Amino acid sequence: MVKAGNALSRSTNLKAVIHGSFYTFTSRAIDLAFMSLSNTQTNNNKPIESIKMNRIQANEIVDSIDSLETIKAALQACMDRGPERIGKTGTWQYHAKKLLSWLDGSMKSAAPYRVFQAQGNKKLPFYAFSSLALADCPGKGDCVKFCYSLKAWRYPAAFFRQVQNSLLLRFQNETVANAFHAIPQEKTVRLFVDGDFKDVATLRFFMDLCKARPDLRCYGYSKSWHEFITLNATGYAWPDNYLTNASSGSKWAKTGIANAFLALPIVRGQFDAVTVEKLFIQLKSYQGKDKPESNAYRKAVREKLKELTGSKKVFACPGNCGNCLPSGEHACGSKSFDQITIGIGVH
Repeated sequence: MVKAGNALSRSTNLKAVIHGSFYTFTSRAIDLAFMSLSNTQTNNNKPIESIKMNRIQANEIVDSIDSLETIKAALQACMDRGPERIGKTGTWQYHAKKLLSWLDGSMKSAAPYRVFQAQGNKKLPFYAFSSLALADCPGKGDCVKFCYSLKAWRYPAAFFRQVQNSLLLRFQNETVANAFHAIPQEKTVRLFVDGDFKDVATLRFFMDLCKARPDLRCYGYSKSWHEFITLNATGYAWPDNYLTNASSGSKWAKTGIANAFLALPIVRGQFDAVTVEKLFIQLKSYQGKDKPESNAYRKAVREKLKELTGSKKVFACPGNCGNCLPSGEHACGSKSFDQITIGIGVH
């Protein structure tokens, strides 16, 4: 087995040489996610168990997602930080053991976490697929400054579910296909909530799945613009039941690749994150129409979008996909919002 410390050193040094300052930038984003963990307190004013998985181990998993042995070593290192917690449900050690046992069994048993989240919550009442943020984001750029997915890493089950799905896409994608086909009829499916299409083959894999289930309404947000353009250049016929949004923060922003992506028939339009007053974020105005100052928040977002685009045709995401539009639709997956820029406040 590869020792976690040695593997991390080799991975970090190589990445630093190849990617230079961008690697440091990405590492800093992970640092910030785990700083929020160490600053979180329980009612007894003691650090929560989440800090048992430190940012070094998370960083190693992100950087080594193609190496099962390195990931196993990182999981073992997590368990070694608190072996007395392995049997306690909900701890990092519990979930690390859960994932490691599956990997040690050559991934032959049932996946330890649901591959698709089933109509998870009020904010996102749809079926949803995620993979590991940063590791599966070939188009990532400035988005690492405000990546919402990293906030989910406070919760071990969310983090390891992302890891699991990234591994399935690499080594056992038939499990993902089976889970997709098991989704009930006439549902809405989001691809991806966390992560993105890591390469052209993965993009084609999911588009073929959408074609096989025309009863499903599929949509998403992506910065993998180069991958879409590459697949389109092969003459690929896109599914009729999939729409994507050009997510802000891509390294391809303001380039010819961005323009080519927006011209594709399955791209609804731009989805931008804009800066708004901190008061709106403190009040959680971005989480739904029923939140304090929601109307004022959405007006602020619209004004920012008008400045950004020079167009009056803009829409502010209310934060709750379940009641986005009176018709029951949600703007990001609606063809009636074609080429209308949608935005949300950075939070």
